[in-house]
Amino acid sequence: MGCPQGSCSGPALWSLVPNEILQETWAENTSIQAFADDFVIVSHAPTKIKIENQIHVAIEKFINWANKNKLQISTGKTQYNLFSKLTRPSRIRWEGEMTQKTQ
Repeated sequence: MGCPQGSCSGPALWSLVPNEILQETWAENTSIQAFADDFVIVSHAPTKIKIENQIHVAIEKFINWANKNKLQISTGKTQYNLFSKLTRPSRIRWEGEMTQKTQ
């Protein structure tokens, strides 16, 4: 299923795929953006606990959408950046079939 890479209609057809996830309602201070076949989830919160909870919910929503659309997430290319003056970054591990845990 899909379009051949480099086809003329490929980009137009792909743009239909992420519309559903881009139109989703996200938690307060959380949003998703896409560029081609790359996605970024952006979130901010006043505490470490709150940001971890917001990101966990957003990642679960994204994983569910990807699974529903039979898309694979490249965990080897997946990364996160935490910008904070207050805390060290959390460690996020990917395990098994796209389950996410925070230490």
